[in-house]
Amino acid sequence: MIQVPAGLATPVDVLLRRHPQVEMSGLKGDCALPFQVGAWHRSVQVANPECEVYGLVELMDNNPMVCADQVSVPGPAATLALIALGPLLRAGLVCDTPVIQLSFEGDDEDLNAALASMGAEEEPIVQAAPQEMETVRAAIIHVEVPSTDTPQDYDDLFEEAYGRSFFVHRHTAEEWHAAQVLGQPHALYQLRWSPGDGPTGLLTILVMADIHGKLGAAQVVHAMNVMAGQEESLGIVP
Repeated sequence: MIQVPAGLATPVDVLLRRHPQVEMSGLKGDCALPFQVGAWHRSVQVANPECEVYGLVELMDNNPMVCADQVSVPGPAATLALIALGPLLRAGLVCDTPVIQLSFEGDDEDLNAALASMGAEEEPIVQAAPQEMETVRAAIIHVEVPSTDTPQDYDDLFEEAYGRSFFVHRHTAEEWHAAQVLGQPHALYQLRWSPGDGPTGLLTILVMADIHGKLGAAQVVHAMNVMAGQEESLGIVP
């Protein structure tokens, strides 16, 4: 069993109370989710690039997470940026400085550190235009990438990264609105390709998620599950 403190932040606490492998204990901690397996004290933190293991669960090797005492997931802005740019950075396909438009004020330090962890050489241009979307946060990312006659190549790249993910899904419908992720544990992304006249084209990535879902409690519990060797969706998907 996994022991966790009682009375953590409400969204996290709600998920833990329905987790079949979790029991509440007198465990103490000052991070998003301290937990204990046997005598091993461990923790999940948020937006701490200095942590020994840091990043988006879907883009990391599970082995370092399983072995780590501490893992940090990125904050909301960094999570959206990593979903959109992580597969491209990992493949070395970012040709110029990305432009990131956020629907909220994000943590630039966390965002820059998150992209640097995937190999970004320059900090992106970040623009914030706060919008009322209840608990949903969104980003539109514009990035120059190598031209292709088959844009499906980029769809395939993202499918390779997220095709088997519980919590990052490709959205193919024409409609794109906040209600599609409101109260849900997963993020949605959509790719839009604009060919250029030269060696590069413009890839626009739309991504959104709920601050209690992929941008919050669901991501924290997801990281704990991976660290503890549990099924990734336990406690998160009813």
